[in-house]
Amino acid sequence: MRTSLVRLLSWAMSIGALMSVAGSSLSAQTTGKTFGNDVTFVTPPNLRLLSNDSINGKPAFDFFLLVKAKLNGIYDISGGLQNYETFNVGQIDVWGTNNENRFWMDMHQTQIRLRGQRETEAGTLIGYVEGDFWGGNKHFRLRHAWVDFKFIHFGQDWSFFGDKDIWPNVLDWDGPPSGVWRRAPELKFYFDVAEHSRFDIGLGSPSAEVMYSSDIDSTVSAASQRMPDVIAAWKQTTSFGHIRATAIFRNLTYTSGTDIRSVPGYGATVSGLIKTSSVLPNTLQFQFVAGAGIGTYLASFGGYNFDAAPNAKGEIETVPTVGGWAAYEHYLSKKWHFNLIGGLSLFRTHEIAAYGIPGPGYTAVDSKISLDMLYGLVNLMFDPVPNLILGIEYNYGYKRSTHTGTITTPTAVVSSIDQSRPAHRISFGMFFDF
Repeated sequence: MRTSLVRLLSWAMSIGALMSVAGSSLSAQTTGKTFGNDVTFVTPPNLRLLSNDSINGKPAFDFFLLVKAKLNGIYDISGGLQNYETFNVGQIDVWGTNNENRFWMDMHQTQIRLRGQRETEAGTLIGYVEGDFWGGNKHFRLRHAWVDFKFIHFGQDWSFFGDKDIWPNVLDWDGPPSGVWRRAPELKFYFDVAEHSRFDIGLGSPSAEVMYSSDIDSTVSAASQRMPDVIAAWKQTTSFGHIRATAIFRNLTYTSGTDIRSVPGYGATVSGLIKTSSVLPNTLQFQFVAGAGIGTYLASFGGYNFDAAPNAKGEIETVPTVGGWAAYEHYLSKKWHFNLIGGLSLFRTHEIAAYGIPGPGYTAVDSKISLDMLYGLVNLMFDPVPNLILGIEYNYGYKRSTHTGTITTPTAVVSSIDQSRPAHRISFGMFFDF
């Protein structure tokens, strides 16, 4: 019994010694970026099991549990987003008039992250699970659950149509509305085709988010999806960062009367990260996206039926989408840093035979819908000690809705009508990793 206790204490002390190894002093502390195959810590997590044995020159196993506690603070100035915990520009009600101020704090976005890595004679096997308390009624919600082995990656992760290696350092985790950050099950194969070059190809779980409406066309309705989304990506890593290009093809299936039909969707992105200092972790990040039928992949529009809409002819047509954002993070010192972000999203529908305009209730005939959204952010962050971040942030959003065609109002018939509204919010919070 005594021998077993001594061995247990010795093992625990060896683990504790491994915990005390600090990371690079130049590593940036980020607020919300998740983990991938390669993990770098400012300081290692407290709960970590690291094997003393090695295989292929690496520890036989490496497991850790990390909690990312987040205080989410909000003060709504105007814009009608009082019912939203994130600053979702797509949810601005352009016809609304409620500019009531609201103060709010919660801890629902706190994350629990579990990662395991095991070495085998055939290669490294990695598993990762992440969740938070942002589900229905603030219950636990699964965010990520994936496995990676050699050149195969499967499970629920950020879609590789986007770029998981870029993430602006923000307090509001919705981020730019055109950010390509969809979490969904996927099967990906990746290959290093040249020095510092990687090619990805695989399948994503389909989800056709279509603006079905019996007022537009009662003969068109949802159907089960029959084909996965097909995605390909290429990434080039350089001494100053990386650049990445992706493409996607989708097959959106729907029901028209008694027939099962489909319409293609497609899109492409270009993204990158540029290091702007060799002394401090200053970075410029950017992403541009364009396509049709890809609204579900954009951060602020997934779940809101922006992929396609009926044309009142027994068909649906995909909605063209263009967007982009850029973010710059600058370190004033090793503890003080700020971020500047700007973004734009544009949606343009085809001509729709007839529909009602939400809000005023006007009737539109043979008309098109245009949505323009702008996003701006500036914040200041302070890292008093490793793994603790404090910050304050200003969020700006602008949404404009334009209807062009034949619109009947209570007083006249007009060829176009548009309505816009800005939104302003102050976000504040704290992050602590333990």
